[in-house]
Amino acid sequence: MLLAWELGNNLGHLSRLLPLARRLKARGHSVLVAARDVTGAARLFSHAAIPFVQAPFVAARMDIGRQPVSHADILAGQGWGDSTSLWGVVQAWCNLLRLYRADVVVLDYAPTALIASRAQGVPTVAIGTGFELPPSIEPLPPFPGFPGATAQAAARAEVEVLSNANEVLQALGMPCENSLARVLRPDRCFLTTFSELDHYGARADANYVGPVNALDAGNTLEWPMDSERKIFAYLRADTPSLSAILESLDQCGRGVVCYAPGVSRKDQDRHKGPSFAFSDRPVLLSSLFKATDLCVSYAPAGFIATALMSGIPQLLSPSHVEAQLTAHRVELLGAGLILRGPQTGTTVARFIDTLLHTARFRERADAFAQQYAHSSPEAAADRITGEIESLAA
Repeated sequence: MLLAWELGNNLGHLSRLLPLARRLKARGHSVLVAARDVTGAARLFSHAAIPFVQAPFVAARMDIGRQPVSHADILAGQGWGDSTSLWGVVQAWCNLLRLYRADVVVLDYAPTALIASRAQGVPTVAIGTGFELPPSIEPLPPFPGFPGATAQAAARAEVEVLSNANEVLQALGMPCENSLARVLRPDRCFLTTFSELDHYGARADANYVGPVNALDAGNTLEWPMDSERKIFAYLRADTPSLSAILESLDQCGRGVVCYAPGVSRKDQDRHKGPSFAFSDRPVLLSSLFKATDLCVSYAPAGFIATALMSGIPQLLSPSHVEAQLTAHRVELLGAGLILRGPQTGTTVARFIDTLLHTARFRERADAFAQQYAHSSPEAAADRITGEIESLAA
């Protein structure tokens, strides 16, 4: 079994693959993870004795010269906008598949690995969020709610990318496709989210299983103070209004735990104290979420879904397109608020107070948690693992 992560950043992808890798290994299968970030893989997979290698991908993001309007534009910036780059990455994946002699490939945001798998005749199981696995519509739909992201713009964006993909398919001796939706179609597909959080809105034919996260992986931390209200923050160095958010958390008078990968030591030292604890390494969420009253984050999809399953309201400061779409879904759900535009410590503090003292946000989050009370990452991982094994058989 080859588990492939190609596009996207952060450890959410590895956290999705870890429970699948564990199950497949425990059932006697040979498992190899091809990871975009081998440093992250070392942190998560080494203790489980799961072998990993560097995944092929285009290292330098290509500038498409405009705000992305659809998934086609995302692919264009990741090598699909140039047929030579796309051919090179496909060949690298093909060679990896040959060397490992994979029977099934599990795709976590790995569209180029999908082409290689098809060329090698290897069945595929795709997992991911709604953003990573867009609706199978021809052409691919525009991003909802973005200025300029119209159906016409999305169709134009697809033309060049589809042309490059077909050039590669022809070189591999495979027939051309008339849409990216057909190029990107795996044998099995599981959306590791819920319909309410799907970036494109609920889909009638989607296979929603909920998040598949390794909640038992991470550092065990205690709340830094016994306060009436507790806040968990997940922030990165590029989070918009980061300084204002850290200032407001520092001065809010509540216990705060902040997972802050990439945030400078200087910024951490400025704010950490008796009520404010930082961690550079993944944090064990299952225990902390039992006492968390509010989450503050840049809106990573897997984290948001897991937090809402615990009934926790959200304060969101998204930057890139995927996070903005995630935040919009939380706002529509009524379970959180979005920080839009530049903020100060004072304005962020007002948002925090509103979320902590306005009952409807907790009520909406609780309603979501109750709706999916019988859903669990363990059950979702078991279901996907069973499907992987059925394809192998």
